[in-house]
Amino acid sequence: MNTYKDSMTGCRIQTIGQSGTDTSHYYFTAMTWLADSRRLIASTQIDADKKCSYVLFDTETGHSTVIANGEQWAGGVVSSDDKLYFPRDNSIQGIDLNTLKSWTVCELASGDYFGEPLSVSDDASVLGVYGMLGGQSFIGTVDVAAGKLTHQIAPGFARPYEIANHAMVNPVYDHLVLFAHEGKTEHIPDRLWLYDTEASKLSNIYEQQQLQDGSLGEYIGHEMWAADGEGAYFVRYKSSPIAPTGIYYVDRHRSQGVFLNGDYGYWHAAASPDGNWIVADTHEQPSKLVLIDLRDHSSRVLTEVPLWWNHPGHPHPSFSPDSRKVTYTFADDENHLWIGIIDIYEELEKSGE
Repeated sequence: MNTYKDSMTGCRIQTIGQSGTDTSHYYFTAMTWLADSRRLIASTQIDADKKCSYVLFDTETGHSTVIANGEQWAGGVVSSDDKLYFPRDNSIQGIDLNTLKSWTVCELASGDYFGEPLSVSDDASVLGVYGMLGGQSFIGTVDVAAGKLTHQIAPGFARPYEIANHAMVNPVYDHLVLFAHEGKTEHIPDRLWLYDTEASKLSNIYEQQQLQDGSLGEYIGHEMWAADGEGAYFVRYKSSPIAPTGIYYVDRHRSQGVFLNGDYGYWHAAASPDGNWIVADTHEQPSKLVLIDLRDHSSRVLTEVPLWWNHPGHPHPSFSPDSRKVTYTFADDENHLWIGIIDIYEELEKSGE
């Protein structure tokens, strides 16, 4: 654990990792921190197959505990009651991060599997899941207490883009699951979908615009629920034919989308738990990490970081539960991965905001 000051912005950055190895946090839609916003889960010793060890790390003392080995770097999500959930082939595993007791939460038949990452509702009762079930791509929910897959549906997208993924249970309305029609964004005209488990209904909640010749005018992705569950944020990529490009918001009841900020060529955009901020990375080398104030839609660059173009080396910035700390992954001078942490309120106070 080290700290340094960014030479461009002056931000103080805390780093977690080990020289000569690769360390990362979880995916930007999946909470990496425990509820105290002090301890987090790091994916360490990541190998060429993206397998790693999960390490419980105290960012104040530097104390670390290995809690699992041979898992997927982006598999996990931490719930509000400090339980870690992650897929392992056809099962979902759980670890109580305070007692370190582990158990199998749910299991599918042999040959089926859960994909990563998982998602979890704010009350920690429901997991949003996706994977393969009976040879078909599925979206569903798992009741944690019951330990079973309670709802599932196969969207039935046509080949070659038949995959449905990025299943995110709504943080508040846990009968709703936001998911993605996966594929090359220039070929996907219906990226954002909602699964209502109570109504057993699928709906495409954002109608992407077309050009006059009928070709796709919006290339979008990297969606994430807003903290209040009323809508979701997504990125219209810089390569989209239709401007403005940048970060948008769409209501869960389906809307045209509200443009928020296009100051940079954004890639991933994560919403803060308090609803005040978005942190985004940019699709360039090095990548800018940009903090966007949702109250006035202004932006400020926090730092620039080297990246890998392949997983797990994307920055994937995200927030701690108290919305103070931005967490991301970056590459060092030897192209090994580390976790970076910036306390945004510390930086705002320094600038008198």
